[in-house]
Amino acid sequence: MHLLRSIGKKAVVDLFGTFLAVVVTIALSADGAAALSGGREAQLASRLCDGLISHMNGDPAQPFIFRSFEPANGGSRLHSTLENTGFTYDNALAAIALYACGRKAEADRVADALVLALNTDRYYHDGRLRNAYRSGPVVTGKEGMLLPGYWNSTANSWEEDGYQVGSATGSTAWAALALLAAYEQTDLPAYLDAAGKIMEWIHIAAADPQNPGYFGGFVGPEPAPDRVTWKSTEHNLDVYAADGWLARLHAQSDWKHLGDHARLFLDAMWDEKEGRFFIGSMPGSNAPNTTMSGLDAELWPLIAVPAYAARAGRVLEWTERHHGVDGGFDFNDDRDGIWLEGTAQAALVFRLSGRATEAEPLLATISAQVAPDGLVYATVKDELSTGLQVGPNSAPGDFRYFRLPHIAATAWAVLAALGHNPFIGMADQRANR
Repeated sequence: MHLLRSIGKKAVVDLFGTFLAVVVTIALSADGAAALSGGREAQLASRLCDGLISHMNGDPAQPFIFRSFEPANGGSRLHSTLENTGFTYDNALAAIALYACGRKAEADRVADALVLALNTDRYYHDGRLRNAYRSGPVVTGKEGMLLPGYWNSTANSWEEDGYQVGSATGSTAWAALALLAAYEQTDLPAYLDAAGKIMEWIHIAAADPQNPGYFGGFVGPEPAPDRVTWKSTEHNLDVYAADGWLARLHAQSDWKHLGDHARLFLDAMWDEKEGRFFIGSMPGSNAPNTTMSGLDAELWPLIAVPAYAARAGRVLEWTERHHGVDGGFDFNDDRDGIWLEGTAQAALVFRLSGRATEAEPLLATISAQVAPDGLVYATVKDELSTGLQVGPNSAPGDFRYFRLPHIAATAWAVLAALGHNPFIGMADQRANR
């Protein structure tokens, strides 16, 4: 689940570089990026992609939204807020993973659902996506793309979650990345146009007009959702990657300049003394949030921003010390258990950083944590803390992961097993092998 993060400040630096520089730097080693032709990693990826596809139903050509979490071992129903919920971030990752597995037809169904969501929202027509949609084969109602929710019999009313109907900057940028992957696979302009429209909304609606970076987005229902006043390292990284991909497709466009706005924020979130990235800025402030850390905010910069690749040694050392647990990695630094989505992210970063042997035990952990339904569990323990809030008005630290089969954890495990970098196109990655 891609949730709103608290975060930071500062500015400086130069940016992108040529496409060749991007390609050379991200291809950190032949070992880390080498194509797999058999072996345990390829078998794991194939197994997990089959697991993803087993959860798809409906007409084979029908747009589709994955339900993000499944009941554990066929057990009791999910909480009502998750029963019919497919998070945009999870589905974007699933599409990228399926493309990486060569399952184009299934990946196209998810990409088509994202395009449909963009064009048939019940209220917005400005390029934003919601954080979640109604899961399953897509059927549009009279109000367009259906959103998740449930009937509250006590209140005798239909209930929708404020985060789910909101629009997080990072979630929408991940949808753009998935649509760019779809365009690479199909050459269909509709995917490229949709990705551009999403990013244009981010640049207009989420940009900090006074400082570098993009705010976290919006929470709550239309017509007046609450603006998130912090900026996330992770979100800005997603924006930078999507803008960079668009810039490589449109050399004469303004995408590079817009991505630079995010890159300056990322540079400001670097803690040179400790050799790690701050999670972002404090709410209502441009000061770095130094009180917590998030695993993805440490790992993703190393494979999404070529200039940060040289920092991998220091960042991974810090991350292992503060997030590492026996057999994997925790979401935050309380180290109260294994977060399998993040453990897969770490395995991928190790592989792409030329340290494939350090990825092996992490992939072994993941392989042992596949549910009977073919999906990777979110956690090894029954539940896991993150230190984050579900929303701005919820209790501090109330966002927790539970031991449920999880689409995002499965998708990241596929990417780790294949050594596939989701922040750049397949063509770029093949050119470096």
